[in-house]
Amino acid sequence: MRRQLLIIFFSLFLGFSSPSLAQQKATQTNYALARQAKENGEWEKAISYYEELYQKTQADLYYRELVELYLKVENYKEAEKLIKKRIRKNSDQLAYIVDQGLLEEKQGNEKEAVKFYEEAVDQLGQDPQQARLLANQFNRYQKYAYTESVYLKSRKLNKNEELFRFELANALAQQGKTSEMIDIYLDVVGKNRNYIQTVQNIFSRVLYPDPEGKQMQDLKEQLLRRIQDQPQQKVYAELLIWLYLQDENFRGALIQARALDRKTNEKGKRLHSLGQLALNNNSFEVAQEAYEYVINLGESSPYFLSSKMKLVEVLKEKITQTDYEFSDLEKLEQAYAKNIAELGKSNFTLSLIRGQANLYAYYLDRIDTAINILNEAITLGGISQEEKAEAKLELADLYLLDDDIWEASLLYSQVEKAFKYDELGERAKFKNAKVAYYTGDFFWAQAQLDVLKGSTSKLIANDALDLSLLITDNVGRDSVIEPLQIYARAQLLIFKQDYQEALNKLDSIPKFFPESSLKDNVLFTKFEINKAKRKYETAATYLETLIADYTEEVLADDALFELAKLNEIELNNKERAMELYKSLITTYPSSLHVVESRKRYRALRGDNLESTEIPKEEEL
Repeated sequence: MRRQLLIIFFSLFLGFSSPSLAQQKATQTNYALARQAKENGEWEKAISYYEELYQKTQADLYYRELVELYLKVENYKEAEKLIKKRIRKNSDQLAYIVDQGLLEEKQGNEKEAVKFYEEAVDQLGQDPQQARLLANQFNRYQKYAYTESVYLKSRKLNKNEELFRFELANALAQQGKTSEMIDIYLDVVGKNRNYIQTVQNIFSRVLYPDPEGKQMQDLKEQLLRRIQDQPQQKVYAELLIWLYLQDENFRGALIQARALDRKTNEKGKRLHSLGQLALNNNSFEVAQEAYEYVINLGESSPYFLSSKMKLVEVLKEKITQTDYEFSDLEKLEQAYAKNIAELGKSNFTLSLIRGQANLYAYYLDRIDTAINILNEAITLGGISQEEKAEAKLELADLYLLDDDIWEASLLYSQVEKAFKYDELGERAKFKNAKVAYYTGDFFWAQAQLDVLKGSTSKLIANDALDLSLLITDNVGRDSVIEPLQIYARAQLLIFKQDYQEALNKLDSIPKFFPESSLKDNVLFTKFEINKAKRKYETAATYLETLIADYTEEVLADDALFELAKLNEIELNNKERAMELYKSLITTYPSSLHVVESRKRYRALRGDNLESTEIPKEEEL
């Protein structure tokens, strides 16, 4: 009996549920067909599907699709019937009145459209959710002035000026009311500093592009007024510093940062960060002043010792990136010696010690001294295994510089073994492969490079692939090996900064081996040498020759990209740079440089590379 009852129960269940499931499946199928028809531009076909779906469900989703499609095919009569019926059934949903306004507008009845838009705003009640839905509908049709009216009326009805701050600012931004938008956001951060990062991100997106600088000038003026009127508000000074940094006005940022530090007793924290940022952007004078300010605060500042070391780094970059005299190097040598003597040799000063070794090896031609310094450094107590490995790699580079190939290779191998599955170990392996390449052991070098093609580091993988292809192309069955041997020795000379001897080696390749396939490599390497010597005009000529004579070669897109960057950054010829980036994008669409070229081209053109959409306050 019990079994019979169960059978009856399940039979009834299936009997009732099957039509429901079938109906649901039919609805899903029709919806998919409707969307497909719409995507294909088959408006009438899509309408027939949506009409059937809407009649069965009365869902707002299908209503919206129908209104859009009726307007597309200019079937205003059906659109009007649909909208009016919807309004009668949902008198409290003001968004449908906006649809009525849009319908009138599409038919050219501007006055009637305005009537409906204003009626929707007039009927708005106190409920903020009703205001949000109405504003969203105006936004859908890009009626941002009415969106603004909705938010302002809702604020008034609720007697709450904090309502819809981000949404209102967005509506103002969409209308080009930049000054009013800025004012709202500054009010936001003035009342809650936690929003500062959000507001900075919004300003970065919305205020660019700004070719004439008017929008950023407006922001600057409003910030200065607020700093003057509300000196207790630290956040406005912070925003002004941020604004100066966006414009790479490090001097302006320095002035504000010093004033803020004195006012809030930050003990140099902000100046220490600014110094590093200025150093990274080659603004050496500002970096120097920032670190000197922190040092002058004395040892009570937690950034005192770090700033002393950083100041030496600034001095080094300031000297070595210009046409320096030997006396400049002597001053730098004294600065290193003085600071190491004062601060001592420890894991804390390891970066200073490594910098001193670099100075002796690459600028003062005292490799033995540099080697001794690093040999002592790797024995210091308290340094991590990673720090020791980095110092070992630098020491191996110095042995290579001193022609002690085997000692260099031994150190590279030690680091590779100790960090076998780490990027540090892969870097050591690549350096060891290059040692073999420099010395003409091409087959061993290629075996190592083939392994590194799968490196987790994209840079190492790409470099390994490039060197492997170079060897493959020049050590084949029909290839003469001597040109590659000469080229490899020239690259070793470049590593040693013996540029003239390297150029002599490079010149000998086309002279004695006119059939060599290395001609484009020779031109590219000559470009690299002249760029390192800051002879940018000469460097550009080698790239132009390579592009003209070796269009189909592997290095052609690299040459085009480097020539574009050279014009953009060093030669300050922005128009020529844009032409070259555009040429690379169209001529070599599969090049690895296409993405970066497109980005740089758009930046030079003044495009806003970020979205202008502003998040709603509740999403933050």
